[in-house]
Amino acid sequence: MNLPRLILTLAESRIEALVARSEEDREQGLMECRSLGPDEGMLFVQDEAKEACFWMKDTPLDLSVAFIDEQGRILNVEDMEADSLESKCAAGPARYVLEMRLGWFGEHGIRAGDTIEGLPPLEGVTPPASPAAAA
Repeated sequence: MNLPRLILTLAESRIEALVARSEEDREQGLMECRSLGPDEGMLFVQDEAKEACFWMKDTPLDLSVAFIDEQGRILNVEDMEADSLESKCAAGPARYVLEMRLGWFGEHGIRAGDTIEGLPPLEGVTPPASPAAAA
Protein backbone atom coordinates (compact mmCIF):
# COMPACT_ATOMS: atom_id res chain seq x y z
CA MET A 1 0.00 0.00 0.00
CA ASN A 2 1.26 3.41 -0.94
CA LEU A 3 -0.33 5.43 1.87
CA PRO A 4 1.23 7.99 4.21
CA ARG A 5 2.35 6.70 7.61
CA LEU A 6 1.90 8.41 10.94
CA ILE A 7 3.29 7.66 14.40
CA LEU A 8 0.61 7.64 17.10
CA THR A 9 0.96 7.14 20.83
CA LEU A 10 -1.58 5.53 23.09
CA ALA A 11 -0.73 5.07 26.76
CA GLU A 12 2.88 3.82 26.66
CA SER A 13 2.50 2.31 23.17
CA ARG A 14 3.81 3.60 19.85
CA ILE A 15 1.78 2.79 16.73
CA GLU A 16 2.85 3.06 13.10
CA ALA A 17 -0.36 3.68 11.18
CA LEU A 18 -1.13 3.84 7.49
CA VAL A 19 -3.47 6.81 6.96
CA ALA A 20 -6.60 6.40 4.82
CA ARG A 21 -8.07 9.88 4.20
CA SER A 22 -9.69 9.66 0.77
CA GLU A 23 -12.97 7.85 0.15
CA GLU A 24 -11.15 5.40 -2.12
CA ASP A 25 -8.48 4.63 0.51
CA ARG A 26 -11.11 4.24 3.24
CA GLU A 27 -13.10 1.84 1.07
CA GLN A 28 -9.99 -0.25 0.32
CA GLY A 29 -8.81 -0.27 3.95
CA LEU A 30 -6.88 -3.42 4.80
CA MET A 31 -8.66 -5.56 2.19
CA GLU A 32 -6.32 -8.24 0.92
CA CYS A 33 -3.68 -7.35 3.55
CA ARG A 34 -2.19 -10.63 4.83
CA SER A 35 -0.19 -9.40 7.83
CA LEU A 36 0.50 -6.49 10.16
CA GLY A 37 3.56 -5.91 12.31
CA PRO A 38 3.16 -6.03 16.10
CA ASP A 39 2.43 -2.27 16.39
CA GLU A 40 1.18 -1.52 12.87
CA GLY A 41 -2.35 -0.53 11.94
CA MET A 42 -4.51 1.65 9.76
CA LEU A 43 -6.03 4.99 10.74
CA PHE A 44 -9.20 6.00 8.89
CA VAL A 45 -9.89 9.75 8.91
CA GLN A 46 -13.59 10.56 8.39
CA ASP A 47 -14.65 13.80 6.67
CA GLU A 48 -16.70 14.66 9.76
CA ALA A 49 -17.60 13.14 13.11
CA LYS A 50 -20.45 10.73 12.42
CA GLU A 51 -21.78 7.27 13.10
CA ALA A 52 -19.17 4.88 11.77
CA CYS A 53 -19.72 1.20 11.10
CA PHE A 54 -17.06 -1.16 9.76
CA TRP A 55 -17.11 -4.70 8.37
CA MET A 56 -14.44 -7.08 7.15
CA LYS A 57 -15.39 -7.98 3.57
CA ASP A 58 -12.31 -9.33 1.73
CA THR A 59 -10.08 -8.65 4.77
CA PRO A 60 -8.21 -11.87 5.65
CA LEU A 61 -7.04 -10.67 9.11
CA ASP A 62 -8.88 -10.71 12.42
CA LEU A 63 -8.70 -7.14 13.72
CA SER A 64 -9.63 -4.99 16.69
CA VAL A 65 -10.99 -1.55 15.87
CA ALA A 66 -11.10 1.58 18.04
CA PHE A 67 -13.63 4.29 17.24
CA ILE A 68 -12.24 7.72 18.20
CA ASP A 69 -13.91 11.12 18.59
CA GLU A 70 -12.60 14.53 17.41
CA GLN A 71 -10.69 15.04 20.67
CA GLY A 72 -8.80 11.77 20.25
CA ARG A 73 -10.79 9.92 22.93
CA ILE A 74 -11.60 6.26 22.30
CA LEU A 75 -15.37 5.76 22.23
CA ASN A 76 -15.31 1.96 22.08
CA VAL A 77 -13.19 -0.97 20.88
CA GLU A 78 -14.65 -3.87 18.90
CA ASP A 79 -13.16 -7.17 17.71
CA MET A 80 -13.81 -8.11 14.09
CA GLU A 81 -13.55 -11.51 12.42
CA ALA A 82 -11.78 -11.91 9.06
CA ASP A 83 -14.07 -11.81 6.00
CA SER A 84 -17.16 -11.15 8.14
CA LEU A 85 -20.00 -9.01 6.83
CA GLU A 86 -21.17 -8.23 10.39
CA SER A 87 -20.96 -4.50 11.06
CA LYS A 88 -19.40 -3.10 14.22
CA CYS A 89 -20.33 0.49 15.02
CA ALA A 90 -19.06 3.45 17.03
CA ALA A 91 -20.73 4.23 20.36
CA GLY A 92 -21.00 7.89 19.28
CA PRO A 93 -19.88 10.26 16.51
CA ALA A 94 -16.40 9.13 15.41
CA ARG A 95 -13.89 11.19 13.43
CA TYR A 96 -11.17 8.53 13.40
CA VAL A 97 -11.11 4.74 13.33
CA LEU A 98 -7.96 2.77 14.15
CA GLU A 99 -7.61 -0.87 13.07
CA MET A 100 -4.97 -3.03 14.75
CA ARG A 101 -4.34 -6.79 14.89
CA LEU A 102 -6.89 -8.70 16.97
CA GLY A 103 -6.40 -8.20 20.70
CA TRP A 104 -3.87 -5.37 20.43
CA PHE A 105 -5.88 -2.87 22.51
CA GLY A 106 -6.58 -5.39 25.29
CA GLU A 107 -2.94 -6.53 25.38
CA HIS A 108 -1.90 -2.92 25.97
CA GLY A 109 -4.60 -2.21 28.61
CA ILE A 110 -6.35 0.31 26.36
CA ARG A 111 -10.08 0.89 26.69
CA ALA A 112 -12.86 3.41 26.08
CA GLY A 113 -12.01 6.85 27.46
CA ASP A 114 -8.27 6.60 26.77
CA THR A 115 -6.80 9.31 24.53
CA ILE A 116 -4.59 8.81 21.50
CA GLU A 117 -1.92 11.37 20.58
CA GLY A 118 -0.46 12.28 17.20
CA LEU A 119 -3.72 12.27 15.23
CA PRO A 120 -3.69 14.49 12.17
CA PRO A 121 -5.15 17.93 12.94
CA LEU A 122 -8.63 18.65 11.66
CA GLU A 123 -9.46 21.83 9.83
CA GLY A 124 -11.39 24.08 12.19
CA VAL A 125 -10.81 21.81 15.20
CA THR A 126 -8.21 22.44 17.88
CA PRO A 127 -6.30 19.22 18.58
CA PRO A 128 -6.25 18.05 22.20
CA ALA A 129 -3.47 19.45 24.36
CA SER A 130 -0.67 17.07 25.21
CA PRO A 131 -0.31 16.11 28.89
CA ALA A 132 3.10 17.88 29.02
CA ALA A 133 1.50 21.16 27.87
CA ALA A 134 -1.13 20.94 30.62
CA ALA A 135 1.47 20.50 33.40
